[in-house]
Amino acid sequence: MNAVTLLKSEYDVIIIGGGWAGLTLARQLRRGSRNISILVVEANSKFRGKVGEATVEMAGHYFIKQLGMVNYLYRNHLPKNGLRFFYDNPDHSLTLAEMSEHGTTSIPPHPAFQLDRARLEADLVDMNRDNGIEVIMGIKATRLEIRQGDKRHSVELSTEDNEISVHARWLIDCSGRNRISRKHKKLTRLENVPKHFSAWGRFRNIQDIDSMGNEAWRKRAYGRFLSTNHFAGNGYWIWVIPLSGGYTSIGVVGEKEKFNCPPTKKENFLNFLMQYRAVSELLQGADIVDFEAWGQLAYRADEFIFAERWATSGFSAMFLDPLFSGGGDMIALFNDHITKYVLKDIGEVDRDKAQKILETELPIANRTAKEFFQGLYAHVANVYPIIDSAELCSPLLAYNTAAYFLEIVWDYISGSYLNQAYWQRKSYLRRGYMALELILQNQLLATVEIVKSEGRYYRKNSDGFFESGADYYKYFVYQMGINGRDGWRIDLRIKLWVEIFLTIVQVKLDLPLLANRMVVHNSILLSDILEKPTLNKKDEEWLFQKISEKLSEIISDQTNTKVRAFISADSFHTGVVNISDSSGCLSEDEQKNITKKAEAIWAQTQDYIARPGMVAVFLAFARSQPDSIMNAAIDQRKTQE
Repeated sequence: MNAVTLLKSEYDVIIIGGGWAGLTLARQLRRGSRNISILVVEANSKFRGKVGEATVEMAGHYFIKQLGMVNYLYRNHLPKNGLRFFYDNPDHSLTLAEMSEHGTTSIPPHPAFQLDRARLEADLVDMNRDNGIEVIMGIKATRLEIRQGDKRHSVELSTEDNEISVHARWLIDCSGRNRISRKHKKLTRLENVPKHFSAWGRFRNIQDIDSMGNEAWRKRAYGRFLSTNHFAGNGYWIWVIPLSGGYTSIGVVGEKEKFNCPPTKKENFLNFLMQYRAVSELLQGADIVDFEAWGQLAYRADEFIFAERWATSGFSAMFLDPLFSGGGDMIALFNDHITKYVLKDIGEVDRDKAQKILETELPIANRTAKEFFQGLYAHVANVYPIIDSAELCSPLLAYNTAAYFLEIVWDYISGSYLNQAYWQRKSYLRRGYMALELILQNQLLATVEIVKSEGRYYRKNSDGFFESGADYYKYFVYQMGINGRDGWRIDLRIKLWVEIFLTIVQVKLDLPLLANRMVVHNSILLSDILEKPTLNKKDEEWLFQKISEKLSEIISDQTNTKVRAFISADSFHTGVVNISDSSGCLSEDEQKNITKKAEAIWAQTQDYIARPGMVAVFLAFARSQPDSIMNAAIDQRKTQE
């Protein structure tokens, strides 16, 4: 008997689409209630490899804690060894060992995974069926009717042999980019999103990256194979992601405006990869198994869940960019909210009260997702203009990772995204952080212009340097999710931002160790940067004066002698500090000794965490930001144009 004919006419929840988003949602709903009836319908009769194999820590937490899949994941998929970036010459002629590199040295403390999507989805079907969820493959949803209030929605299903109508209290569209629900309501928009394309394929028999290079290079990191490896170019990046079944996912994401003809055809894609020496070496002897391309990746929406008792998740809701593997994080955010409100609604006997809850709380849930998208976009937009410059991109990646751990992952682990009272109370912090990211992006764009004009943009790419970025998050990575540490987190977050801002200025003005010097830490604070958000060459006199005054103060305090220290651009390169005897009473030897001490103090560096606290300044700044900043155009290159 055909499985379609065995379907019931009524379900509590119908999920259209049996991909990652829909199948995990079904599992999450079942873990929340054994009593609700769930139907998942999937148009395809079998699963294939898909883009979106890499996860990061928020999605890792979702799989392990919300879905209870830790045993399954470690047995059937690969752990992820973080994000790894390789920086090449403009002609892409460097070997792996010659490239500068940003990446972890060992498996990160919070789990994330490289997922074989076809295997994951096939296994989730079996798991869900074992848990009493009806999953029907090879059946297409052809039409839906969404009704108001408590009236049941209807979905028309079709196979080659049968057509049937089924009804549900809640209807969830997880049908992917085609979004069957768009026939009911237009949700997605293309304004204020990155204009990027992507092309990718799965390969067999690529070379083992951990057997390449020289011994010294191999020893610097554990398991490059397990990382999401990025090879950076001008406005694009190539990914190399290992999969547990022996395949490797390789693809490119690029800004369309940087390409006369984006490589979205299979032959052009393969030719594009072979122009990259290191990638072509990895591909020696490899075969491509399948290929796919999208001309436009990103789209956004203002809503994903509705008081009429329907919702979207995964690609049906919105998608940004895979640079930081954030697609799984978005699915976790959508599914958590959908699960919360489906179970709350079905469990509420008073139907008027149930409706009021949805009408009151769902607008906040939608704003949560929208602002999550915006915040992630701010980090993505900051990277693309400098993605192929090791000197600029590597510290920015470390900062982005630290901010992600300190805000997004921390809040997710602690349950803050579902706590609407907390989330609304902290809205001013998000406005403040967004304003800082836009300031940072403008500083990055100005810096790119200068260092390219001076021929310094690629100067660190072929040094073969290695940077893990762990110093930025080592102070809190093992504490993520602890409640009641908001003030401490704000303090660290602002210190991190000031550090990266000064690091960019350091490159812009070519002032070595500007961001790390103890004297600079104590003289250039957040209030100073907000006064000079475009800090540039014409501000050097102001900058050097501020630093000189602080150094003079420190020397005078430590020597009980009134002197003046003078810092210049030369001081950053030579370590020389000029000293003036304000009293006129110092002997030549005394002045030499004080100069020696001043230069020792000037050479002293320290971690960002030792900076003076700046929370009060930030809170005042954050509260002054308008609500509209959360709807701001993110890519500042577009606003400048």
